[in-house]
Amino acid sequence: MADELRLVFIIIGALLLGALLLHGLWTVRKNSGQPRHRYYDEDQQDKAEKADGFDDFGVGQVRVVKKGSSAPTDYAAAAKPVTANAEPVKRPVPRQPAAEVQTELAFEEPKEPELNFSALSDDELQQPAFEAPTEQDEPAAAAEEPAEVLILYVLLPESKDMKGPDLLSSLLTLGFKYGDMDIFHRHIDSAGSGAVLFSLANMFNPGTFDLENIEKLSTRGVSLFMTLPGPGEPLQNFNLMHNAAKKLAEEFGGQVLDGQRSVLTVQTVRHYVDKIREFQRQRLIHG
Repeated sequence: MADELRLVFIIIGALLLGALLLHGLWTVRKNSGQPRHRYYDEDQQDKAEKADGFDDFGVGQVRVVKKGSSAPTDYAAAAKPVTANAEPVKRPVPRQPAAEVQTELAFEEPKEPELNFSALSDDELQQPAFEAPTEQDEPAAAAEEPAEVLILYVLLPESKDMKGPDLLSSLLTLGFKYGDMDIFHRHIDSAGSGAVLFSLANMFNPGTFDLENIEKLSTRGVSLFMTLPGPGEPLQNFNLMHNAAKKLAEEFGGQVLDGQRSVLTVQTVRHYVDKIREFQRQRLIHG
């Protein structure tokens, strides 16, 4: 039985080998009988493509146009060459250089809350009180021209006000000291000693502050003022006064005004500075 089974397998294997051999011979004869013009055409096409400027990968050469030429710039062609039935290749259009835009930096003043000046009457407002230098205080200033006063206001909108305790805390932080005429003064020494550089009064009547009843105080504005001539350097004194006014305005949500009760601008500040320098120049001329 085993011998018969082995014989059957041998016969089947021989038949399979014979079938494979016959199939191989038939395939060779079939391929050898066909013409070779297809490969010839492909070779001719490759040569034509290379003649047109495309390499083996279908990428054309880059053509550079000289400056001033009206011809468009040629970039690398698409990955495949263009055929008769294919869509035309869209070449990228070179970007034109953007025109240089010159910007001019302009000073933009911060927006401040709108104030209603129609509600301010001369009866309610209090002009800053000051004393001009006397012979006892300033012996050398007896023959000088009358003193000039520089004034800044800090005014709040009608919906806001400065409470006495909050105002007192802010003034002490800024170096003011309660003193003569029941108003606050900024001395040369921030501790409260030395000559007075500038002063701060209530913008509304009665114009003073009652320190004993400061808890009941409520005002919409204060006035800061300095006199010329004064102790120290006038420009530095005005700078200190201006900074104090700005800090009070920022803290209480108000606005800094000039001596004419108009909104303080950069031009107004420069006008104050020019006035101080002119005052100093006149003192040098007549001194």
